[in-house]
Amino acid sequence: MLDQEGTLADYVNVRDDVQLFCRHAGPRTAARPPVIMLHGNRDNHSHYADLQELLSPDHHTVAVDFRGHGLSSTLDVPLSATLFAADIEQLILHYGWGKVVLAGHSLGSAVAITLAGRRPDLVGGLVLMGSAASFSLPFRRPERPPTKETWAEYVREANTRAVPFFFHDKHPDVARRVSAAWSVIPFEVHQNLVRMRHPDLEETIRGLTVPALVVAGEHDRCTTVGQAEWIQRHHRDARLSVIPETAHFMYMEHPGAVAAEVRAFVRGLA
Repeated sequence: MLDQEGTLADYVNVRDDVQLFCRHAGPRTAARPPVIMLHGNRDNHSHYADLQELLSPDHHTVAVDFRGHGLSSTLDVPLSATLFAADIEQLILHYGWGKVVLAGHSLGSAVAITLAGRRPDLVGGLVLMGSAASFSLPFRRPERPPTKETWAEYVREANTRAVPFFFHDKHPDVARRVSAAWSVIPFEVHQNLVRMRHPDLEETIRGLTVPALVVAGEHDRCTTVGQAEWIQRHHRDARLSVIPETAHFMYMEHPGAVAAEVRAFVRGLA
């Protein structure tokens, strides 16, 4: 179904009777490979709206909700980057694309790396935003585990603690928008997301054959510029772009700069 001129909302069936929500934008007949946009933990496809709009004149983009997120199926099951990567593999095969560009942010970048390592035949390029080879949460969540009754209070406190690590103080609108999305995730799904562990991707990154653009926020305290530099150094074909005056959500805080980097990267792919 069309949600506005030039965009298409679609669902794709994958394993476990799960439906993945996809928001398409831009010309489907574009000569360049489609760009599949993969969001972070507790985020959703709508966070890519500005980036999709900027790329849509000459790129076909698809912003996907992982299972358990946004408008995709919500199941009370263990979640992992490997499971998400398998879902995206099925999505690519469903549409019958040749090679795609995977543009992943945070958890989405871990999924992109996992899939590129497993199926390089499906991936023509990687855009890794807010990415790290290994990751641990840089702040402490509230000490007392939440219950359904205390859920809203717990989320408010956790979001307050997260803000300084994820967002630049020059972009409070982005912090409000993302925090609001974090606040509406169902209790059971959130519990599974909290239990999920970031995979150790060092060996996978060293073995990647897929070209990569690594994008970092200059003031990101969650996945730092240093962590992005590690990926750039240990990947055989990667370049690094640091976006000034942004933090972890650089693609929302300065979408124009990120769109320019993505456009140049995709244009340079063979």
